[in-house]
Amino acid sequence: MLPRWAQRLLERHPGEPLLTPDNPLPPWLEAELRDVPLAYQLRGTSVPRHEHPYHLIDDIRRQPLLWQQVLRELKEELEGCADRLVHRRVRSIVLVGSGSALFGSILGAFLFEQLAGMRARAVESLEFVNYPAPWPRNSLLLAQSATGASAETLEAVRSARSRGMETLALVNTPSSPLERLADRTVTFPTDQQCGPDISVVTTRLIMLYLLALHLGLRRRRRQGWLRELRGQLDTLPEKLERFLEREEHAAEALAGRHAEHTAFLLVGGGANYFSALEGSLKIEEESCVLCKAYSPADYAHEALPLLGASTVTAVVAPPGRSYGRLRDVVRAAAAARSPTVGVVLEDDRDIAAVVEDVLRIGSPLDEVMMPPLATVAFQLLGYYLGVRRGVNPDTFSTDDMAHARAWLTLFPLGSH
Repeated sequence: MLPRWAQRLLERHPGEPLLTPDNPLPPWLEAELRDVPLAYQLRGTSVPRHEHPYHLIDDIRRQPLLWQQVLRELKEELEGCADRLVHRRVRSIVLVGSGSALFGSILGAFLFEQLAGMRARAVESLEFVNYPAPWPRNSLLLAQSATGASAETLEAVRSARSRGMETLALVNTPSSPLERLADRTVTFPTDQQCGPDISVVTTRLIMLYLLALHLGLRRRRRQGWLRELRGQLDTLPEKLERFLEREEHAAEALAGRHAEHTAFLLVGGGANYFSALEGSLKIEEESCVLCKAYSPADYAHEALPLLGASTVTAVVAPPGRSYGRLRDVVRAAAAARSPTVGVVLEDDRDIAAVVEDVLRIGSPLDEVMMPPLATVAFQLLGYYLGVRRGVNPDTFSTDDMAHARAWLTLFPLGSH
């Protein structure tokens, strides 16, 4: 059940000391990781990069093409999955994952509830295993994993199957352990070259939209609105391509102005609470800057003591129900002399006029459809923050042996 990258490492070193909890990084493995850092090993990348442009920026720029491929190549398969759920009268879905996969599950639960009218809940994979909750009959477990080898998610699928739940997995690695374990798996390989889950997480978002929208249409919910959203989904690759062409230099300049700040506070409501969560993770992974995510109400109740000249507040603010409170967030940050950033639509004239920096995304776009594009906006910001701060954004800091040891302590070889 080991992923291929771990198998290759072990095959090159037969007879060497085994990895143990007390010795997760024996000398033979340390020698391998000094040559090719662990994050590159995870992705099968043999040639590290040590300066800009890193592999990560290539992965970011490839996403419009990948989104087009998902929409073209997986549409029928995902609609078939949705048809099966309708046929089996599935009424509730529990979504599991860890890291980006958990955040994608949080967005997925929002989409299934809002678009398909189904009971849905996101649970971190290990929490699902350790603290089982009763689920109605005909519930589905939907698991996500980039590698298809995350130990916690594999255990969650085993646990669900032992309870008689049907299991569906969305992964980005062919022939993964998760594919062999779940009842059904939809796989889209991205061949990403870097450590952080950049292109993989957004391709799984597109899968979730296809699944939730088709379920909603099959269940005859708000047909006009769902058809409008389905049309907008087809425009996302073009909108992303235009965003990258027009806004990459703005993201680079923005990173230059904020590279010395000590923390970022990201704020989004509704579907875009996911954007804040995933954006925070990406900024931390790519640049080693502390970042926190808030809903608008959470920010009002929790973030005020943190505001100041060294703390940046960034809002994800498409027109919608959260917009008014996000405007208040910007005003509060400005009052505390906290630098402000707005990720807004290109025709925005309100929040864009009062924030210090802005990244603009093509309109028209419903707020529900903003997360994939906002995710890429924060990927870009995190990348250029890393470049300006002298951090290799490809590596999760695993080019440092202490961090590699920490990683392998939490994720023994082959368990991620």
